[in-house]
Amino acid sequence: MLGAGLALTLLGCQRDTTEETAEIAYVSGSSVEFRNELGPSSQVIGHFQSGERIRILSKRPRWAEVRSPSGETGWVLQRHLVTQEVYDQFAKLAREAAALPSQGGAVIRRHANLHLDPGRHTQVFYQLAEGEQAKVVGHRAAPRNGASGAAPAGTASPVGEMELSARNNEDWLLVRAARGRTGWLLEGSADMNPPIEVAQYREGLRIRAWFEIHRELDKGEEHSWYLWATTRRLAGLPYDYDEIRVFVWNPRASRYETSYRERNLTGFYPIVVGSRETPEGESPTFQLQLEDANGERFQKEYFMLGRQVRVQR
Repeated sequence: MLGAGLALTLLGCQRDTTEETAEIAYVSGSSVEFRNELGPSSQVIGHFQSGERIRILSKRPRWAEVRSPSGETGWVLQRHLVTQEVYDQFAKLAREAAALPSQGGAVIRRHANLHLDPGRHTQVFYQLAEGEQAKVVGHRAAPRNGASGAAPAGTASPVGEMELSARNNEDWLLVRAARGRTGWLLEGSADMNPPIEVAQYREGLRIRAWFEIHRELDKGEEHSWYLWATTRRLAGLPYDYDEIRVFVWNPRASRYETSYRERNLTGFYPIVVGSRETPEGESPTFQLQLEDANGERFQKEYFMLGRQVRVQR
């Protein structure tokens, strides 16, 4: 009996060791099928969501046998799994992005892959579903399909060297979504979503940032004031925005109107909004990171007196 008990104990230890050394993987993509076996008679017994942690027990061509967090075993396609190393790289990106101020909320227009770096051929991990919400914290132009971002030698055009260079680029946004999912997605996969009351005034421009900067009561109803930053429809430009606009509520007309508009900027994230105390109460403030004609970066500060925007001198 002692020998049998010892054998069972050793067998249990071996199982524990196997479990501890099993390869860890993470699910890439959303709603990944979890099957009970391989073959035509297999059945879907569940779905894994983007970022779930699982253990790989064995591998076959194209397939991996895995154990789910709840202890179930089954099979998933290997192309839906990433390694611990990839997970750690995205975790590092998430920590860095957590320190960046949000430049506005966006809604996912269609299923979007989150990349480790801007570019169609970079590492992918998470996937956001259509209709999900995310915070935009970064923007970068990257070469389209691996092409050079520079204009062809000897090319001349009245639109200028910057616009020629941009033709080979496309825009990527760094976003933070629920459950810590962070990464770069193509700008066309998401829409900045300020309230429709002001979004209707976008005039075909791309909204790159938007903020609620103040609230006021009018006949018992609360109305917000907004700041947004936009850019032309031309894709791939090396800056983040070229125009800002402030909207305030007009109680007499019961509608929004433009309080301030400034064009022809070369602006960069982050835009920082805040407030300060004045004799009339709390007043909105905001700071822009801009670049002059010589390529020098500088900070420009604004504040509001009543409904009017002023530049801090």
